[in-house]
Amino acid sequence: MTDPPAVQGVLAAAMLSRSDFACILDHALAEREAGQGPLTERLGLSGAEIARLRDRWSPSAVLPDLSLPAPQYSADQQAIATLILWRARATDDEARWLAAILARRAMERRHLWEDCGLPSRAALSGLIARHLPGLAAANSQNMRWKKFFYRQICSDAAFSLCLSPTCDDCEERADCFAPE
Repeated sequence: MTDPPAVQGVLAAAMLSRSDFACILDHALAEREAGQGPLTERLGLSGAEIARLRDRWSPSAVLPDLSLPAPQYSADQQAIATLILWRARATDDEARWLAAILARRAMERRHLWEDCGLPSRAALSGLIARHLPGLAAANSQNMRWKKFFYRQICSDAAFSLCLSPTCDDCEERADCFAPE
């Protein structure tokens, strides 16, 4: 006998979430092994927060650096984390962990999905939709995530991080709103 469709959906979502967080942890561990810094710096979380994330999504994983404090956040990183939580309208532990991770990984040079260790932009969008649905809804034009974060921050008069005041005037508009 198979599970009813509602149960299958819950199970599938749980498996996707576990897979997403496993990809993120694996990527951060690979960077750590390559000498790019401790796990706490790679994820933007304290060792205690990483331990709680592990206990939730990958309880059998043995992880290093769990006794380390949270790293210092740059102004950009803090602004992105705040934006994510504000747009997501969420304050639970998982939302805070994911906001910190996404903000930290947004400081890297490649596409955010690549810097998270995810297989595609669609996988990142799915992760955000599952865990931060308010943030996903705010990105109604399907803008690339890093660009979306900075455009949102730029709409605040206190910041001047963007070259163009509106997306319509930006010469990179086609790249930001490109199809998958």
